[in-house]
Amino acid sequence: MASLLPFSLLKPTTICKASSAPATIASPSSLVESLNDQFGRKGINFLESTDTGTNVSTPIVELSVRNGSSLKLQLSNAHVTSYRPKVYWKDDGFEEVLYTLPQSKGGIGLVLNDVTQPVAAATKKPDPFRKSEPAAAKGSVLAGAEWSVKNVDSDSFDAVQVELSCTSGTLDITYVVSLYPESMASAVLVKNNGRKAIDLTSAILSHIKFKKRGGSGIQGLQGCSYCSQPPLSSPFEILSPAEAMKADSSQSPSKPGQWTTQDVPITILKDKFSRVYTAPPSERSKRFYRTPPSKYETIDQGKELEFRVIRMGYDDIYLASPGSLSEKYGRDYFICTGPASMLVPVTVDPGEGWRGAQINRLHKSFIHVTLKVYQINVLIVYLDGIGSADIAYPQPPFNVEYLQIEFGSHGVSFAELGQSSYVIRMLLENGSAASILMPSGLITSYKPKMWHGSSIENGFSWSPLSWILTDVKGSSQDSIQVELISREIENMVEVKYTITLKDDTLNSEVSVLNSRSSQLELTGSILSHLTVSSPDATYAFGLEGSNYVNKLPPISDFFIMPPNLAKNKKTSPSQSWPLSSLKELFGAKTDDTEINEQTEGEEEDNYKHLSGKMSRIYTCAPRNFTIIDRGKRNSVNVGRRGFGELYMYSPGSSHELYGKYAYLCVGQSALLKPITLGPEQSWKGEQRLHNPNL
Repeated sequence: MASLLPFSLLKPTTICKASSAPATIASPSSLVESLNDQFGRKGINFLESTDTGTNVSTPIVELSVRNGSSLKLQLSNAHVTSYRPKVYWKDDGFEEVLYTLPQSKGGIGLVLNDVTQPVAAATKKPDPFRKSEPAAAKGSVLAGAEWSVKNVDSDSFDAVQVELSCTSGTLDITYVVSLYPESMASAVLVKNNGRKAIDLTSAILSHIKFKKRGGSGIQGLQGCSYCSQPPLSSPFEILSPAEAMKADSSQSPSKPGQWTTQDVPITILKDKFSRVYTAPPSERSKRFYRTPPSKYETIDQGKELEFRVIRMGYDDIYLASPGSLSEKYGRDYFICTGPASMLVPVTVDPGEGWRGAQINRLHKSFIHVTLKVYQINVLIVYLDGIGSADIAYPQPPFNVEYLQIEFGSHGVSFAELGQSSYVIRMLLENGSAASILMPSGLITSYKPKMWHGSSIENGFSWSPLSWILTDVKGSSQDSIQVELISREIENMVEVKYTITLKDDTLNSEVSVLNSRSSQLELTGSILSHLTVSSPDATYAFGLEGSNYVNKLPPISDFFIMPPNLAKNKKTSPSQSWPLSSLKELFGAKTDDTEINEQTEGEEEDNYKHLSGKMSRIYTCAPRNFTIIDRGKRNSVNVGRRGFGELYMYSPGSSHELYGKYAYLCVGQSALLKPITLGPEQSWKGEQRLHNPNL
């Protein structure tokens, strides 16, 4: 017996059941009029559509919800031909997700085959929805099925659904398609009214459109077993089972039945393959075995669009990438994926039923933008050993109203800043506050509560410009945490940035995941520009006995440069950038005289006066030390984790008090000794600013 997994859909309310099929074929226009009279309502509209390939008109139903998301479903074959969810970077606000060709190819289609015995040939009744029948898969219980509209339902125009039904032999089949503001669902329910058990193979296959072949991937299948397997044949297929299994000229043929484990977090969809992800049938007799995940994400880096696919009731996940064969069908790239029960049939006993479903949900993290903005503080990172990315990121507009609804909470607010950026503001009940400029990820302000009623203000940032807001946690009573992410799919590098504001602390944590099979080296630094009254009134406490190397500052467009500071001219040839945003943002430079000017020493003063010009890297320093500003009567404890070096820069005391160059630059660094990440390894680095003045 197949296990039944519950799934949540709108509970249908019968308005009027469709009448039995007429003895003569009705015209599509008269059927559309009749269906609108019986089932039409706000968000559910029956239309007549003409296939551009066959020039045949058939009735369809168009579902739409309040935010404008819509889908189209052909009634003659239960085929979803279009799904356009609401997005925020296009002028018209909508993006077509499905890859559909004329003659009902592609889209989302239901496959249901009887593998118990061949389906007996039966005389077909006239189909009121279609004048010509496409070739059905051998053994398909849907061959010649007469779908009828059984029910429709809606919920305050924020959720709509249509329910189709048909009968094939002893099987009653119901197919429910539902639309929500950020997702759609397809569910099949099968009941066996016969006296014998029936074995079924089934799938709900979605043909998803990508902007281009490069930058497409699947996330969430790591650790899952898979083998090469042709798809279940269906009238909606773009690639036949034989075409799907045929290797590209540059690939060696894959062997069906040879099991492999997915060992990387992201499956690159550039090459051609046809796979089923599931537990091997031989393992399923064991008491415990590993099943495939119930959800995974499709990633289109060209559109910055991510969809979550959720399976219910099905045992397998089918995934196919056409490779270079996609060029045969047009400029856009596509994949075929969805929940399935292919290797081990589902057994439906007499009087019993079975159900399965698929949910396609727009992932909210890919609705924001990439934009170059000016920053004064920066985390510079060079990743050696991999080339520059060739992926072009779109620069869609943001929607502050949506961000406030989706992520806004007590202590978190969003404000528009011009036409191309916005600010995340975090405010705790004790008065401590921080601001983050998006999409650059720059922390432009940190104002902790001070014992004497005033505040200190600092700014610092991590460099990638393609940050995407993924989550906001906490509240103004305790702490607020903002999570950002930046991915480079083709080079298999993922960077996460987490900013946490507490009553007396601001933490910035960056983590890098190397999913490649080769080594990765990182050099860089988190540079924090701290405002002071004057370097002449500022001291560093706790560095006595630390070794240091005097070194010219790491020049970038975001370093605050006092007048007459020698600028470096030559770009290091050893630097390469895996993230296109890093390459755009930084032209990190070195100087030929830099090595000659390096001097080493040991810090002799535990209360280091920072009045003079200095630029040095402490190679053996405590993890925590304190900056004291006697002019402003405040101090900041600076802590680090993951970084082995401490960088400090002072512009000297010859500048105006409380002026533009009244600052210190301190930060955690890996400039002299790179951080090395082996294959499948990750690294975390953290900077902590603690306010001891409460």
